[in-house]
Amino acid sequence: MISLIRVTAENFDRLEQRILAIEKVSFPSPWTSEAFREEVQRSFSSLWVLQDREDLVGYICFWYMARELHLMNIAVHPERRGEGLGRMLLEKMIVVGIREGAECALLEVRPSNSPARDLYKKAGFREIGRRAKYYRDTDEDAILMALQFNTSGDAGPRRSRSII
Repeated sequence: MISLIRVTAENFDRLEQRILAIEKVSFPSPWTSEAFREEVQRSFSSLWVLQDREDLVGYICFWYMARELHLMNIAVHPERRGEGLGRMLLEKMIVVGIREGAECALLEVRPSNSPARDLYKKAGFREIGRRAKYYRDTDEDAILMALQFNTSGDAGPRRSRSII
């Protein structure tokens, strides 16, 4: 059974090593334990893990401020990629954001990360610009992508145009 669990100061120590294990196999410059711990302490940050029975298989970290979501970090264990788990994590971010009143979601992605770019495009994100030499470890630019939520004044629930 797959479940999404919010990471808090109370459960971080129990989840920390499993989050870091996925982080280290997913990125050339992985976040440290301290970086994740700081995210858990920030009032505007949300960190969620995706668990399949007892196995932690992915996580997402995002900020909500000024009516915007900003994806900070997302990863799925390499052995579990291609199963739609990244999409589940993105959907969680969007649902939380819409519930909080977000109007859009933003993210940066490496041009060389084709699987992530494809995931974001399928979720409805569109390229809106570039950030030159954004990734310090490789001097690679970042593609800036955005997803605009329906902010019409209708009485129905606000929904993303793409994945909700």
